[in-house]
Amino acid sequence: MPAISPVTVRLWNRLWRAVDDQEKGVHETTMTREPSDRDGGSDSGPRQFESFAWLADRLAAMGPAEIAFRFGEQFKRTVSRHYQPNFSKLTTGRLDPLPCLPGLMDGLKIFTAETELREQWRELAEQMRRGRFQALGTTWPDHSGPPDWHLDPSTGTTWPSQTYCFDITYRHAPEQGDIKFAMELNRLQYLQPLAAAAALDEDEALAALVVEHLESWITENPPYQSVSWLSGIELALRVVGLLVITTLIGHMAFSEEFRQRLHQCLAAHGYWLARFPSRYSSANNHRIAEAGALYLLGQLVPSLRDAAVWAPTAKVVLERELALQFHNDWVGAEQSPTYSAFSLEWFLLCATVGARMEDAWSNASWHRMAQAGHHLRAITDRNGNQPRIGDDDEGRVLYSLPGPEEHVNTVLGYLASATRRPELAPPHVTPHLGQAMFGKPEPAQRETFEFASFPAGGYTAVREWRHGEEYLWVMDHGPLGYLSIAAHGHADTLALWLHIDGRPILVDAGTYLYHSGGPWREYFRSTAAHNTLTMMGANSSTMAGAFNWSHKADGQLLETADSADHWLIEAEHDGYLGRTGYRHRRRLERLGEDGVQVTDSLHGTGLEEQIEIGFLVAPGLDVRRNADGWLISEKGKRLLLIAHLGRLHGWVEGALEKPMRSWHSPAFGQRIPAQRLVFTGHIGAGDRAVFNLTTNF
Repeated sequence: MPAISPVTVRLWNRLWRAVDDQEKGVHETTMTREPSDRDGGSDSGPRQFESFAWLADRLAAMGPAEIAFRFGEQFKRTVSRHYQPNFSKLTTGRLDPLPCLPGLMDGLKIFTAETELREQWRELAEQMRRGRFQALGTTWPDHSGPPDWHLDPSTGTTWPSQTYCFDITYRHAPEQGDIKFAMELNRLQYLQPLAAAAALDEDEALAALVVEHLESWITENPPYQSVSWLSGIELALRVVGLLVITTLIGHMAFSEEFRQRLHQCLAAHGYWLARFPSRYSSANNHRIAEAGALYLLGQLVPSLRDAAVWAPTAKVVLERELALQFHNDWVGAEQSPTYSAFSLEWFLLCATVGARMEDAWSNASWHRMAQAGHHLRAITDRNGNQPRIGDDDEGRVLYSLPGPEEHVNTVLGYLASATRRPELAPPHVTPHLGQAMFGKPEPAQRETFEFASFPAGGYTAVREWRHGEEYLWVMDHGPLGYLSIAAHGHADTLALWLHIDGRPILVDAGTYLYHSGGPWREYFRSTAAHNTLTMMGANSSTMAGAFNWSHKADGQLLETADSADHWLIEAEHDGYLGRTGYRHRRRLERLGEDGVQVTDSLHGTGLEEQIEIGFLVAPGLDVRRNADGWLISEKGKRLLLIAHLGRLHGWVEGALEKPMRSWHSPAFGQRIPAQRLVFTGHIGAGDRAVFNLTTNF
């Protein structure tokens, strides 16, 4: 890292909160589950040290142009503390007619016969009547009337409600709780299915409940005076929710007075989104969401003063970001299937609205969206599971029910309907409110051999059928992540995933937590938490904060063969080259009918090094050693036999907390024990570690 002068540090210290608020805002902050998960405690010394270290690492990832942008942004934030526009002057007339997402109301009719989903929406409505909000594995305490918008349910404390948003410190405040909780509630996404239920049943009482919550939120969260206004992506998601609700129940439930309040609320959101865009190293999915919200406001609320500027400007940004944030082989550049799906959902929603408002998007953009779907479908098994690659915080744009959902499959369904590509549909289709906008596709199974390689995005997926069962192999050989900080990537280069007949077998550790995860955040994105080789106990890429990397391994695909009888993938990366003189090379090869061989080797010049090769086994499976190797089975059914040919020492490792080893996160905020097959020893140039993975018994 380059030397940093004391003057630069003092200047940068004024900016650190601005950068952190924008780029790690609500979409990328985390929950605190227990005291051991918190990093920093209440001591100010460690907090100051953490802040300084974060600043230094973050500054090293920025160029001069971005630093100048950050100073300008901070100046605007300072000015905005003392000046707010007259929101009535940001409109050009009454909110008449009400904004309407074209096609949504008519599309809602497809749920007339969806009894189970409608009952779930009704159950959610009854929970909210009692003030019992549930999200991210946590239940808010019962609260009569609308929710306490600023409560942290894990600590019982509340966030400031009358403080300028950019003055609120949340990064190192574990005693306050985690801002992720409050932000999840303040997205107002839970009101989307309530409005849908009210519209379907013409339930005026339920519609009135939705309006009561909206009125409460507008009153308790005046523009820019609470944590609700900290992050652009949160405003963007709230804008979509407000438009969905207005489309579904505005005509039956909005008074003239409420229309005026809503109008000014939308104006405040648009003004803030346009004033503080995510740029430079923060311009990932946040940039897409912010531009998407401005596009929708510009198209659907023409009575906003700047609507005529927002729509075309945002469209240019969105079509540019679609080209930037997906590689030329259609893999999402953030190296996370769930973030790819989140971004695609924004693009699809905006492009669909544009098409229905006679503002057609380019054929190139529609083609790119469809092609991105081909990558996601290639890594989807017969039961709709995808490898959990990179970060996943369960973000979604259109909201049907609380809790984790098969979001990648949902978006694949949107793509199949919107682009008229039925082959993109997932193997199972679950009813979802978003289908009212895009249509409900027919499920599509894939029952032939597929070899899909994506050299730029860095994944190869092999789907094969043997003895009536599907085997899905996926290998990572690509970049760490997007832009200079690669915020959502993991140190998983050359990792391997295996699903057998729709059942994950060799899995990724997952995400667990973001900022408040502390050491757990580091573990879950470390090399040792993935099915690949570790040298000297170090990561193949070097972390520099919860969403930053100072050194990034560069993967390269070397060779492929795509015959059903003999396929192979060979790739290498340079993550350890500077430290050891070696590149790590991995070869995954089908050898006959019975199984696949994995060969790890070091190429270069150096000494023998201590290595570790791990295979993380999905929770619920049994791992036992027998005379032939290590057998993985489920309820007596043999699934996979791993046999090592060489001189490494192998054993089965159970979950540990010190050191952190062998954990799996099935959903954000959750971690459960897992078993990991570990092989260790010393190898050097010319040595090979060979594993036979037998799948036919």
